[in-house]
Amino acid sequence: MKKLNVLISMVLISGFAFFSGCDKTPDTFTLESLTAGDINLAGVTAATDVPGDAVIKAVFSYDLDPATVTKANIAITLTEDGSAVDYTLATGGDSVMITPTEGWPDGSQFTIDLSSNIMGMNEVAYAGNSLSFRTSGIFVPQKDLQVLFISFDNETIEDEAGTHTVTEVLDVTFEADRRGTAGSAGYFDGEGSIVEVGAADDLISGSITYSVWFKTALTNYDGGSGTGYPQTRFMFGLGAERGYFLEMGRRSNDPTSDGFQEIFYKLGSNHVNVGNNAEAVPEATAWTELNSQINVNFEAGVQAGWSYGVDQLLNTNDPLNRTYLSDMTMNKWTHFVWTVDANAQTKTIYINGTKMGTFQWHDGDADWLFADLSLKTINNDGSTAPGVDGALALGFAASRANTATGWAMYDTNLTNPAESKKFFKGSLDQLRIFSVPLTDSEVQMLYDNEK
Repeated sequence: MKKLNVLISMVLISGFAFFSGCDKTPDTFTLESLTAGDINLAGVTAATDVPGDAVIKAVFSYDLDPATVTKANIAITLTEDGSAVDYTLATGGDSVMITPTEGWPDGSQFTIDLSSNIMGMNEVAYAGNSLSFRTSGIFVPQKDLQVLFISFDNETIEDEAGTHTVTEVLDVTFEADRRGTAGSAGYFDGEGSIVEVGAADDLISGSITYSVWFKTALTNYDGGSGTGYPQTRFMFGLGAERGYFLEMGRRSNDPTSDGFQEIFYKLGSNHVNVGNNAEAVPEATAWTELNSQINVNFEAGVQAGWSYGVDQLLNTNDPLNRTYLSDMTMNKWTHFVWTVDANAQTKTIYINGTKMGTFQWHDGDADWLFADLSLKTINNDGSTAPGVDGALALGFAASRANTATGWAMYDTNLTNPAESKKFFKGSLDQLRIFSVPLTDSEVQMLYDNEK
């Protein structure tokens, strides 16, 4: 009887050893799971909303060969530009823990490359794989080249990206932003509200992207109860036409006309002139306007002008929809972006991620060929232009100290009657300036992530 018990015990022990050995098949080596807390990073679609302090855990089907667990074989980079992020690796049996040294940057996309050089202790190589995940927050393309960011969150107005100083906040209150978050958008009353950011070279660089969310109402351009005044307002500016500014207004001052319901966006920007008369006129302003009227496209290489990105703005619309832009943007949160590409000599306007039009100055035998965006502080005769101030203004075309342009003098506008005040009336949110022109796809990505 004792021999039979021993035999049964031996059978049970050997069976246990056999079944426990099935947990790690010696001739395979695969990734069993890749997680950040309870978030699966190895799903069919890329994981999102991964916390910035998340520790990533990779579990394989067999114990890892520690010598192959290196950053060369388990690499994590920013998807946007391929730059490395700092993290540590710790191996234990069949698992490896990946811990960020200073956290994964918010709102960023990452690529995890698992090399085929990773080996199991069973001397089988991993097949290799590439996966991605995105951290929580807003993913901002070209974030490293963002020089100014004012979110207005938490009823605060400050630069959250660079080292710029907000020198003045005057009569700005706060309201809910485009996502309904209270106290996260700045409201400008149209009576003199202004924010000023101290002058800096990177706020008006040769190439630039300016991105902002705004909300205003068509009645704000009414002059008061349909009086018909061609009310225009300045959303932002730096030195007015000697730097750049955005003006919004009605097409007509006649309340009975179709043009009274048409809103236009006029973007004035000063540029270095590289044309034939550059010696006599080294800099000049490019006045570019987006509106709902029928427009003629330029022919590439033949003449300068607009190339439109939407059917409504092409020269094929009959009858004309004069309220196209006002229907699209008035009394609702709208994403407005404009870029200057000095190399391509183009200025482009986007609304809600869509390229509305590109104004291009073609190479050729012409007096006016505009290049770098610039602040004009020197007159054409070489003398200093008086009254030019390089501070960025939100809510007006120039700072209060700028006196170089009569129609863009803050103090003068304060004394104007209500129907002709030029101050922006409405809300602003998520202001960003980049030192490079974002591409069409990057602008669309920014809109999609911020909306």
